[in-house]
Amino acid sequence: MIRRRSLSLAVVVGLVVWLGCAAGPGLRAASDFDQARKAYDQGDFPAAVAGFERALQGAPGGVGVLYNLGNARFRQGEMGRALAAWRQAEGITPRDPALRHNLDLIRRRLGQPPAPIWRRWVGMLTLDEWALGAVGLVWLWAAWTAWVRLKPEHARAGSGVRAVLGGATGLVVAAWLTAWVSVVRGPNAAIAGREVPARFGPLEESEIAVTYADAAEVRIVQRRNEWVRVVDAEGRGGWVSGLQLARYHPTIP
Repeated sequence: MIRRRSLSLAVVVGLVVWLGCAAGPGLRAASDFDQARKAYDQGDFPAAVAGFERALQGAPGGVGVLYNLGNARFRQGEMGRALAAWRQAEGITPRDPALRHNLDLIRRRLGQPPAPIWRRWVGMLTLDEWALGAVGLVWLWAAWTAWVRLKPEHARAGSGVRAVLGGATGLVVAAWLTAWVSVVRGPNAAIAGREVPARFGPLEESEIAVTYADAAEVRIVQRRNEWVRVVDAEGRGGWVSGLQLARYHPTIP
């Protein structure tokens, strides 16, 4: 009996310790976030940035943390790093009105044209959401086709339904492909710094190919040590220091 009680007590203690370890990072992230919010409200933006970055390490992918980190970066005048934080959040919650407002604001501040309507429409859903929608419509189309074959008396009405489902499926698949191309071939980083030179080679002695302004959107195409080769939407590019880039996703090499 005593041995059974000891075993039960050990199980309970182990469970408590495991729950404490599992909840620890989340609690620390919440504490860091609260401290960062206080620093932001007090106008101490460097402390706010540091706090939000610590909170982000404890809760990677936290939309609220990324949103507030972008706000703090923006108030410090770090347009490129603010844009990168907001673009990361956009990949998770693309329909958030406050986030979309901030992205429009920074584009206006930088003198960039607004995003085309088709890009805004495609950007209303994440890549996974478009894929799920396409798969669901394909299954609906297949199920209705099978039903009509089982019930030939519904063939005349079924042809119209199949046409509607087929058209909707084609539209959603096209939107998914467009979103996929924009992710795979579109910008995945922003220039972080004013007047950043992109050089012909990964050396400080190399001639300057193009000079980028802060928050210019580029795509990383190659990496060599601390140097990164980037290309913008106009096809211009060169090698820049990795420290002068703000990636849209931490896993980008």
